[in-house]
Parts: sequence; structure tokens; C-alpha cells
Amino acid sequence: MTNEIIENARLLADAIARSSELAELHTMEDAMAADASAQQLIAELQKAQEQFMEVQQSGGEPSEADKNAVDEIEAKVEANQAIAAYMKAQDKFTAMLDSVNAILASAIAGSSDACSCADDSCDPSGCNPGGCGSGGCGCGS
Repeated sequence: MTNEIIENARLLADAIARSSELAELHTMEDAMAADASAQQLIAELQKAQEQFMEVQQSGGEPSEADKNAVDEIEAKVEANQAIAAYMKAQDKFTAMLDSVNAILASAIAGSSDACSCADDSCDPSGCNPGGCGSGGCGCGS
């Protein structure tokens, strides 16, 4: 039985590696890495966060100006198209992995109400977490 599980795990890993979600994530990551303004914003954010953390670790309380500076840079980061596209692709990939994990968790728990919404035959309340249509239990979001 163990060999069958390992083989199926390899098949699952291969399918994930070939998924459109992962391909899109890599494409958006490459685009973000090639975008000089995105890289500058990321570097600014990391520097501001490091300074913020240093103040906290030294026992101090970051000033309102420090907090506002980090918030401003975060807003610029989120507004950058290359970064936003990468974050969206990352969210889609994570949702797919969460769906896979929910299916595995359901099977391990021995849940008899595990569903697959591939054929739209599942009752929306039948899957946990979140029910069908939420991305859980193999259901599309």
C-alpha cells in the first residue's frame, strides 16, 4: 500500500507542477523581478519593515510617522501592477493547494461527505471548510 501512496503523491506533485496556476505564478514572478519599479518598492518596504522591527525589538514603540511610512510604502507596493499580478497569481495557486489539502484532510479524517464539484452534483453545504464554490474540498471558487 505504501508504494501506491508514494506513486500517487508523485503523480499529484507532477500535476501540481504542470498546473496553470503554477505556470502563471512563475510568469508573474518573472515579470515582477524584471520590473525595476517593483523591485525598488519591495526593497523600500523591506527596509522600512526592518527599521520598524528594530525599534520594536529594542523595546521601543514605533512612532506614528514610522507606522505611516510603512503603510504608505505598502500602499505603493499593492498599487504596483507587476506586484499585484504576482500576488493575485500567488493567491490562485494557494487556493488550489488549499483545495488539495482539504481533500486530503477529509479523506484522512474518514469523512463520508467528501465531495467533488467537478460534476456540480455536490450540495453547497456538504463540503468543509466553506462549502462548494468556496474553493474547499476540490470545489471551484
